[in-house]
This record gives sequence, C-alpha cells and structure tokens, in this order.
Amino acid sequence: MKKLVFFFFLCMAFFARAQKTDTKLQNQIADLIKGFHGDIGVYVHDLKHNKIAAINADTIFPTASIVKISILIGVMDKIQKGALDYHQRVLYTDSLFYDEGDDILSRLKTVRPLN
Repeated sequence: MKKLVFFFFLCMAFFARAQKTDTKLQNQIADLIKGFHGDIGVYVHDLKHNKIAAINADTIFPTASIVKISILIGVMDKIQKGALDYHQRVLYTDSLFYDEGDDILSRLKTVRPLN
C-alpha cells in the first residue's frame, strides 16, 4: 500500500510540473501568422515560467532552411578567426550546384571568398 501511495504522489508531482499553455502568447502568435499563405509551425517554451505556446508544433516540415544555421555558424567562426571579414562580399553562382542528389546539402560546395 505504501508503494501505491508513493507512486500516486510521484505522479501528482510530475503532473504539477508539466508545462502549461501560455494562451495569451499563443493567441498573439496566431494573430501574427493569420494572413500567411503557407505552412507554419511554432513552438515556444518559457523555461523560467515553464509555459509553452505551440501552433502545428508536431507537424513535420522539410528542413531545407535549417542548413542556414550551420552555414551561419561556420561563417561567423571564419570571421572570428580572421579568415573572412564581416563586410566582405562572397559570390555564389548556379555553377556551384552539384548535379547529383535531391537535398539542399548535396547542392553545396566550398566557395572561396572574393578578394
């Protein structure tokens, strides 16, 4: 019986800490995306207050744009190390695309900066 009572209180503690939906923020986000003609997924987790706002958060989207984060990190690293200048122009052309592969990563090549 003690194990059952302990398990009950353990479950109650878990559910008491579960995230709560921030309906005000969720409604604000919904208003912002109302006129957009496309698919949008948003998930915000306020770690301080343990609240969430989610719109289509469990929808699966193609990740072609996520590669931009990796590129940004690589470019900023080269800027910090002095290999690139922040205001330096770099030219990318269609000739840089690989022919094989359907995904965005297969279309990228290393590009030398313009001098």
